[in-house]
Amino acid sequence: MINRILEAIIAAMLLGAVGVAFLAVIYRYLLDDALSWSFEVSLALLTYITFLGSYLALRRGAHLKVDVLVRMLPVWAQSVLFLTNQVLIGGVGAIMAWFGTRQVLRFADQTTNVLEISSSWLYAAIPIAGALILLDAVVQFGLAIPRILHGQDADSRSDAETSAFDL
Repeated sequence: MINRILEAIIAAMLLGAVGVAFLAVIYRYLLDDALSWSFEVSLALLTYITFLGSYLALRRGAHLKVDVLVRMLPVWAQSVLFLTNQVLIGGVGAIMAWFGTRQVLRFADQTTNVLEISSSWLYAAIPIAGALILLDAVVQFGLAIPRILHGQDADSRSDAETSAFDL
């Protein structure tokens, strides 16, 4: 369910970004009048698409990985590498959440040039995505422990575990 909601949000943002860009082109070249706000809106939408999309890609396992050597290792070593990977992913998420929040607070009193909204709205995508990435890493770590203890592959998800997390 979380995936579908995020997909819908990202799709709406992408549609909005394309619409704003199309409108900006129409205004500039057909009406000979530039839209002053189109750049800032496009920037905000693309920022959120990027950071929320990175979290969604993590959830789906869509990030690039080369596991040829890992699959040659014994199951216990694969499990250690999987848990280490989850700790590193969680660390990146925590860093994004921590420093992203600091940026949000630092720029809370500054506004964008045209729309005159707080710049913190642009920076908020970073700690939101970081917190989601950290949460996913913690959940994946927790789900892997019972699988490891039962001698299963730490990286395989069953339908029940995926469904339970998506609720």
